[in-house]
Amino acid sequence: MERIAIVTDSSAGIPPELVRKLDLEIVPIGVQINQQFYREGVDLVREHFYAQLDSARSISTSQPSPGDFLEVYRRAAQKAKEIISIHVTSKGSGTVSVANLAKNQLDFPVTVVDSKTAGMAQGFMALAAAQGAKQGRSRDEILEIIDRVRQQSAVFVAVPTLKYLEKSGRISSAKRMIASVLSIKPILGVKDGLVDVVEKARSYPRALQRLITLVEESFPLERPQLAIMHSGAYQEALELKANVEERLDCAKVFLAEMGASLAVHGGQGMLGIAAYGGQDLKI
Repeated sequence: MERIAIVTDSSAGIPPELVRKLDLEIVPIGVQINQQFYREGVDLVREHFYAQLDSARSISTSQPSPGDFLEVYRRAAQKAKEIISIHVTSKGSGTVSVANLAKNQLDFPVTVVDSKTAGMAQGFMALAAAQGAKQGRSRDEILEIIDRVRQQSAVFVAVPTLKYLEKSGRISSAKRMIASVLSIKPILGVKDGLVDVVEKARSYPRALQRLITLVEESFPLERPQLAIMHSGAYQEALELKANVEERLDCAKVFLAEMGASLAVHGGQGMLGIAAYGGQDLKI
């Protein structure tokens, strides 16, 4: 039996092979399409999701239910003596609050961690924590690892169209129209736990090049590990990966598909880079 099990949520977008390799437990984020509720990674088929993204009358995300957490926590409790549960920033989701609600219903030690970030930046924390658990590290040691990874990670995402941000209520229709006329493509990042626009480019190709520069500026002295994130854009992600490997000296570059819970806000075709420049994780 493992001493500590690591739990995270599906919004991290961790590649399935890494989830299996490090024995992570994943709590599914909810997606509601035309009043029909789905759980990401459980009963939501991505092809169906993208087909509905434009045509659905309504589409939105929701945090996991307490029952979803309890199901995962009880499964994890069968293989470990305690749990560390790492989740998407509390400034953008109620997932951390639900995790705390669920843990209080268990007679079993669960430590809930607010990643204060999103996507594979959160994923890097979960992966590093899982490696630490495999190495027999204590809870306090793993929490220190998580904090270091948080400080040494960054995530940037280029959004090809603003219509989904408008549809999900993240921007107004007036702002979308102005940005569309000017061909402005935003680059999202995380500031103090809040997902926000960190850069603007005048075309999507320029935005993608700026992604690489932002990583380069964020890690001038390190050989970072990078996750090229995409929402249903595998070929475009491969092209970005090739450009990254040509421009940057990286320890590792791999692909990670963004979950539907993120794609709701940016649509199909989003590309991003999550970078980690520390030594606590070796993928």
